[in-house]
Amino acid sequence: MNNENNPYQYDPERQSGSSYNHQDYHSHNENPYDTRDDYSNYGGSPPPPKKRGGGVALGVIVVGLVAVLIFTSIAGVLLFLYKGYDKLVETPPKVVETLPPDKTNPVEPLPSDEPTPSEDVVDPRFNLEDFARPAPQEGKELLSIPEIVEKAKPAVVAIYTNVVIDRGAYFGLVESTVAGSGFIITENGYIVTNAHVIEDARSVIVYLEDERTFEATIVGSDVYADVAVLKVDAEGLPTVPLGDSDQLLVGELAIAIGNPTGNLRGTVTSGIVSALNRDMPESPIPLIQTDAALNSGNSGGALLNAYGEVIGINQLKIVYADSGREEPIQGISFAIPSNAAKTIIESLIRTGKHEWPMMGITVSTVQEELAEQRNLHFPGVVVASVERYGPGSKAGLKAGDVITKMDGKDVTTVRELSDAKNQYNVGDTVVLEVYRGDRVMEISLTFGSSE
Repeated sequence: MNNENNPYQYDPERQSGSSYNHQDYHSHNENPYDTRDDYSNYGGSPPPPKKRGGGVALGVIVVGLVAVLIFTSIAGVLLFLYKGYDKLVETPPKVVETLPPDKTNPVEPLPSDEPTPSEDVVDPRFNLEDFARPAPQEGKELLSIPEIVEKAKPAVVAIYTNVVIDRGAYFGLVESTVAGSGFIITENGYIVTNAHVIEDARSVIVYLEDERTFEATIVGSDVYADVAVLKVDAEGLPTVPLGDSDQLLVGELAIAIGNPTGNLRGTVTSGIVSALNRDMPESPIPLIQTDAALNSGNSGGALLNAYGEVIGINQLKIVYADSGREEPIQGISFAIPSNAAKTIIESLIRTGKHEWPMMGITVSTVQEELAEQRNLHFPGVVVASVERYGPGSKAGLKAGDVITKMDGKDVTTVRELSDAKNQYNVGDTVVLEVYRGDRVMEISLTFGSSE
């Protein structure tokens, strides 16, 4: 600290100044007119002795010394605190101790600010697609996304359907165009798409990747499953094979190719298989869930695996969080599994239609709590209602019956009952195990047709 600016700093020179000098103090207080020694010469008696100021001077000196000591002490404390604060805030220099190199204590280089990648960690051949591999299938080669696109994209088509919509008495009939997608499965021109893409069609136009255009004929349509087949008059067309959707794994690669918005033909998006066997009220078939981006116009397009095979027909883009709300959940898409679609496609090509085996009943999975309250058998599927004159009614089923088996196979949920039913054809007869209250019985039912 600068002593010149500190009024409380001890100054030795000030301490020895003349104003505080004991000798000078007395000399300055001596009376120059005091002539006591000469009074005897004038014959008078000397005056009484004059009191000296020595006691007062000593007091002043003591007070001054005490004041200086106090000021010096205060200045010392302030200086100590100031230096101590500097030491607190000052960052001490880093000290690195090194040992002399020897066999037991080798000197290692100091770490640098930037980490150096380890050869044990880095992989120059790393590809994220390798971590979304499908289940191994004998004789099949895994492809990269560009290879999948090169193989499958020529067989994916854009579909434009001309429809006439009745807008009521005021607007009348209005002609419109619906855009969609599809894919070619045979060289002679059979094309698979969604039923809703070609619904109420007056004409259907198909655009190929190579810019060729065809007017297509509707071979057949299954509105229930949302699958349709078209036919164009051509030979030697590019095709894409149908894969085995039963081999799918959650997390494996999924590639979608289609015609989003109707203006972006041949668009490729990628994602993973998010879930399998999703039950949706809009479909009698458990669906594949994926996060591959789909938009209006992608319907009917191909969902491909890492082998370049179609493992699903893209169907839905949006799921509503609540039926009473219009805010959609984005990033969720669905596809009809290829294995479930194969039977429908074959039936449509063979006969122009697909008949689903129907039981003529509405059902619900029995919940354990409800079973206790309603005296229902658990587990099983309870009949909520029976269609009049339908197969269930003819078989003798009643509301409240609980179905537990079909031809000896356990059914405990609505999905299990539906899957078991779909293994049969229209006209086939099965034996159901049914609980009616506490009584168990067997009922024979012959499947009707969805047509």
